[in-house]
Formats: sequence, C-alpha cells, structure tokens
Amino acid sequence: MMQTPEKEKPEGLPEGVEEVHTEPEMEVVGEIAKSGLMQPSQSQFKAQVTDDSGQPLIQTPQTTVTTIKVPATQTQLDDWSKGPIEKALTWFAVFWIRMVKKAFHFGWRIVSGKNDPNRFE
Repeated sequence: MMQTPEKEKPEGLPEGVEEVHTEPEMEVVGEIAKSGLMQPSQSQFKAQVTDDSGQPLIQTPQTTVTTIKVPATQTQLDDWSKGPIEKALTWFAVFWIRMVKKAFHFGWRIVSGKNDPNRFE
C-alpha cells in the first residue's frame, strides 16, 4: 500500500496521530483481467424464455396511457388546500394538486367534468 507524502499536520489531531490517505490499487484489477480469471458478462437479458408448452414466460408491457380523474375543480382544490393542517380535506386537496402536477410532467391524461370552466389544461 502506497502512502501519500506527508503534509503539515492538520489542526485538531492529538499528538502522535498522523492522517494517512491511501489510493486504491487499480493495478491488481488489471492483472486479474489479463490472467483470464475475470470474464465480462452480458448485462442485458435478450433471450425469449418459454415454458414446457412453448408459451413465453416473459412479456414486455404495452405502452399504456395513464389517466387520472380529478374529483374537484381547480379552484375548489386551491381553496381547500389553504385550509388548516388538522383537516383531512386540506391534505386531500394538496394530494390532488400534486397529482395534477405529476400528470402534466409525465404527459398523463387528466379527466374532469365536461362543462367544468376551471378544468386543468
């Protein structure tokens, strides 16, 4: 193990105690790789696995469109979210405001009433 050259003793260390920094020994890893003891492995699984009857066991999910249905108008949620912290309605409104923000961020569909003038857009 190689030690770095001594520098001035940092303040705060008791007498007789030295601060030692070591560097990782990267040469060892290179030697193991050269000797053939370590082989690279495939990081992604690409084979299709089937059961005894020939049906695939692994299926990739189809791209889905996530839709949320907001239970109140935007102005109602804004008003409710400004209530006292002891009320469940306040937290209910804060949750739905956060869900609407997530929906905008991820591109989800947001459903509210058809004739709602304050719908989320």
